[in-house]
Amino acid sequence: MDGHRTPAGSAARRAALDVVEEKAAAMCRSEQQVCWALARGIDAAMEPAAYSVLAAVRMLGPCRVTDLAASLGMGKPAVSGHVAALHRLGLLERGMTDDDERSRPVVLTDEGLRRVDAARARRRRDFRRQLEGWEQADVVDLVALLSRFNAAYLAAELP
Repeated sequence: MDGHRTPAGSAARRAALDVVEEKAAAMCRSEQQVCWALARGIDAAMEPAAYSVLAAVRMLGPCRVTDLAASLGMGKPAVSGHVAALHRLGLLERGMTDDDERSRPVVLTDEGLRRVDAARARRRRDFRRQLEGWEQADVVDLVALLSRFNAAYLAAELP
């Protein structure tokens, strides 16, 4: 679209928005494949959702399972299961607290930190390589557009 506003109900706009939905769905599928690869790079048996939990703990710092579940949009039982699996792999541990057992924070072990940081570094190298032919202005525009899209997407009421 050329930057001009078109009536919200126009056929061309609806068609363009349909393509946006298709491309967003394709990005989600691509991200799932990337998460599979990242998870397998950490441990051959790791599920991609467990990688997401590991990466979220890296981003959020020590946090409760409830906070992780809310951040990831996952159910608490599923997150608890991933936390248990990551604990068995020696990548996460439960921190100490004066409160009850359920509020013990989830924290990365040194090995978990090393592995998730290595996976993120590989991912960043891949992104840089994939976008190396892009003009700087296009990358800046992509950041702005993705940020706007994510904000609108997350603010929307889901069915």
